[in-house]
Amino acid sequence: MKKFIIQTILILIVLFTALYFATSKNVPRLLPATSSPSALTKLTINSSVVNVEIADTPDKRKQGLSGRQSLATDSGMLFIFEKADKVGFWMKDMKFALDLIYINDKKVVDIIKNAAMPPVDQKDQDLPIYMAREPFNMVLEVNAGFVDSHSLKVGDMIELKK
Repeated sequence: MKKFIIQTILILIVLFTALYFATSKNVPRLLPATSSPSALTKLTINSSVVNVEIADTPDKRKQGLSGRQSLATDSGMLFIFEKADKVGFWMKDMKFALDLIYINDKKVVDIIKNAAMPPVDQKDQDLPIYMAREPFNMVLEVNAGFVDSHSLKVGDMIELKK
């Protein structure tokens, strides 16, 4: 009986410890945790609200919006990187044009408007590479024309909400 009580107490300690670390407020997070690739977060630039899917792993960033037929109005994909850098983006397997909004520390640092989808027969090595002028830790991809229709500009600040 004593052995059973000791084992039960040890199991409870392990479970509570795991629960504590899984829900700890001390772990810094850039965004709320998402449970699936389609989980949405709200991103606000000025007064414009965008429902964003999060691409925060190498596999999700590699896939991006490639192969999709379209993107809903006021929706986008937010690519999140561990540290600020200058990473090239291309339009491989894209079926619609995009605006690319480069963000560093919640501030828009560069914008590329109307990155066109490539011709069907264009080889990967011939695809243009889109580069920001400044290092960034996030990129927001939205439908082409979004930047102009929402009067977005370099220097605008963003806010992320679940």
